[in-house]
Amino acid sequence: MTTLTPTHSISVKEPHAELHFAIAGFWTCEAMEAFLYDLGDAAKLYMRKGIRFSVLGDLRGFVPQDRATADAIRTSLLMAQKNGMQRFALVTDMTLVKLQYRRITAGMEADFFDTPSAAEVWLRSF
Repeated sequence: MTTLTPTHSISVKEPHAELHFAIAGFWTCEAMEAFLYDLGDAAKLYMRKGIRFSVLGDLRGFVPQDRATADAIRTSLLMAQKNGMQRFALVTDMTLVKLQYRRITAGMEADFFDTPSAAEVWLRSF
């Protein structure tokens, strides 16, 4: 059963120039902006060195968000793209989340996967 309580984790996979995060629940726009700030902070490791990086987002347990929160996510992704993000792999098992993220990631190098391992293969295949 999916819980609506917001949870998250962030990790850096330095040898692969990847940023991994897991996020679940329903978020207020303000809480999402704080999470996105932390995610951007983690990406600075690559941005400061001018290293292009990829992102793996594990969205299993994440639910569709309201419009303001979705717009904050898109704004953050566009900024990440300007600052070196080259690919964004999303792991999700919810059709509605996938549909929302198709809109959020329009025009970006992004794809959807059933497992984190499949997402990693795609991120590392270029």
